Amino acid sequence: MVADASAVDGLDPQTYVLRASLPAELRQEIDLILGPLGKHVLLRHLWRDEPEIDEFSSFVAWVSQIGSEAICDAINASLHRFAAEEAFRTGRNVPGPTAYDEPHLRAFLSGLAEPWRRTAKENPETFDRILRLLQDPTGLKAHLVLILTQFWSAHYRETYGECTSTVERSLRHYTTRPPTGEVASIIRTITGRDMTDESRSHAASVRRIVFVPSCHAGLVVSPIPLDRSFETLLIPYNARTSGGRETLEASARDLFPMVKALSDETRLLILQMLKGGELYAQQIVDRLDLSQSSVSRHLSLLSAGGILNSRWDGGMKFYRINENAIDRLTKGLNVLATEGQDEGEGGEPLR
Repeated sequence: MVADASAVDGLDPQTYVLRASLPAELRQEIDLILGPLGKHVLLRHLWRDEPEIDEFSSFVAWVSQIGSEAICDAINASLHRFAAEEAFRTGRNVPGPTAYDEPHLRAFLSGLAEPWRRTAKENPETFDRILRLLQDPTGLKAHLVLILTQFWSAHYRETYGECTSTVERSLRHYTTRPPTGEVASIIRTITGRDMTDESRSHAASVRRIVFVPSCHAGLVVSPIPLDRSFETLLIPYNARTSGGRETLEASARDLFPMVKALSDETRLLILQMLKGGELYAQQIVDRLDLSQSSVSRHLSLLSAGGILNSRWDGGMKFYRINENAIDRLTKGLNVLATEGQDEGEGGEPLR
């Protein structure tokens, strides 16, 4: 999530503070290696192995024993995912390379996928080093251990301790009261938000969901496929509000991301604009006296809070109101406004 914070709005505020505190060199290594590739190597095997990890040293020991073949398989699955994401975004068929196909890999990363495209142009030596690591599983594993150790020792050890009790409460909550139903319903119950359009397109393939409580997710729900067939999704979710406190009612947990996303005058104006139907991003920019980057940030927060859905068409991103979310918001506010009142007390329910 520290890597995601460079381009994603709506994460927990402390995630941005943590990222800003990192040395530029470590931040680059996280953005180019640990974030887009290394985390998939680790997450795939954490889910499969379920190792007993009670401290950082045992985590490093577990990472060190992951085999080269398994690392290659995880890298190739990640490259396949990047190609699928690009195809979804552009509507074009984008074949993914393998780590051992160096010419295709170079062309793919430098021409399609960020942040490598910018690195290939501005820092070709670093780009070449990354290509070599992708073709050297042993070297990549050693480098991942180095990045993780630097991040943990200097920047994350204290933060991790502060979050442990919140994460454990969330785990207890959903272990004792596991949600049931369709994939979309389970995701909504735990995260408080609907599936993204891209995730919804793969919903029929999903057989397993691995939910990961986090103190750093904030409003963002970003499913991570752990295999090429999209049978297994890993979803980090906000442990602070989703089951993080047993006393927090389900209705309040569901409402929080939406209410927070709407707590801005500009975002309410955008919602009003979209009442007449979907608009693409530039149309919204043209109607507001704001910069494109500012409008993009507001749209990102509305999407992260589940208020808007989006789709790509012809290289343009279209936004529309998520009617299901608005319906849940209205009903949920009615529940909070009327729950516990005796008959005849209180005002009329919301309309």
